[in-house]
Amino acid sequence: MNFREARAAERRLNILKAAAKLFSEKGYHDATIEEIARELKYTKGSIYYYINSKQDLLFQCHELAMNLLLDNIYRIRDLGLAPDLMLKEVIKGHIETLMSEFNLVTVMLVSDYELEEEYARIIINKRDEYEGIIAGIIRDGIEKAIFRDVPVKVVINLIMGAANWIGRWFRPEGPMTLQEISQFYADYLVEPLLVRDKSRE
Repeated sequence: MNFREARAAERRLNILKAAAKLFSEKGYHDATIEEIARELKYTKGSIYYYINSKQDLLFQCHELAMNLLLDNIYRIRDLGLAPDLMLKEVIKGHIETLMSEFNLVTVMLVSDYELEEEYARIIINKRDEYEGIIAGIIRDGIEKAIFRDVPVKVVINLIMGAANWIGRWFRPEGPMTLQEISQFYADYLVEPLLVRDKSRE
């Protein structure tokens, strides 16, 4: 990537993050392109150099958030860990990605119904891929008698519901760090899935 391409990529990322901040604070319909431009001290025309429409901007925020989550889960999948350890890493990675890019992921979680059908289909496919990898980890654990025979979809919904809610209450000045909380969640959510096999202990 040359300097010009790197600068364009940086400007596009700045636009997406500013848009995500305004979308999460004001809602998709109330936030305007003019406000995003003003936030960045860009012209409105320079914003439209990187997007086709406000709907396209919302889609790009969703896509960036999903790509961050997918990149993280691909990395974890390639580590070759046992299913229980892998699932813990996925939970920790999900929480830490959520909190490091809170506005982007919040927009993805609360405004999916705002996407037009063409865009929604792309994001749903990415979300299905993400959940499919988690499902594969759980099924692998069941087959290897590491996990009990649990309803996979229900477990995924439980994990995602618990992890995604952290953004509602977490405060950096609280008694636990984000890393401590993510580790606690990973242990707490995976422990009930384990087969009680004394030989594994």
